[in-house]
Formats: sequence, C-alpha cells, structure tokens
Amino acid sequence: MEVLVIAVLIGLIPASIEKGKGRYFGLWWFYGAALFIVALPHALIMKANNSAIEQQQLAEGMKKFLHCAELIKPDAKVCRYYGRDVAVDA
Repeated sequence: MEVLVIAVLIGLIPASIEKGKGRYFGLWWFYGAALFIVALPHALIMKANNSAIEQQQLAEGMKKFLHCAELIKPDAKVCRYYGRDVAVDA
C-alpha cells in the first residue's frame, strides 16, 4: 500500500514538468507513476509544445497583437514587446 501511495506522489513530478510544457497532466501523471525512472528523464528532455501553450493562453483570454503576433493581456494599452499602442476593439 505504501508503494502505491509513493508511486502516486512521485508521478506528480514528471506530470507537473510536462504540464508546464503544454502536455496533458493526467497522461504524464499515469506514466510517471508507472515508470518514474523512465518518465522523469523523458519529461526533462522533451521540448515545449509551443502551439499548445499558445492555444491555452488564447483560451484564458490573452490576445495576439496584430503588429508583432505576440500574446498580450486583454487589458493592455501598449504592446510590451513592440511598444506600439494596441487598437481598441469597438
């Protein structure tokens, strides 16, 4: 029983790493709990899924600035990357 609890907790490590890289937490948690010794190096080596991260940020309310295509907060008056005024949506 203790081994199962430890496996469940240890599985959170690769899952949280990959969640930050834009991948599914539940799938990586299961993978990390089952094969932690393989999942941790695998999670550290894999690159971030930038398109998934961008889609998640757009779903959370961020918007793309038209001039530089960077994601900015919806309340922004000036693009923090480009320095230009953001067009007001009417």
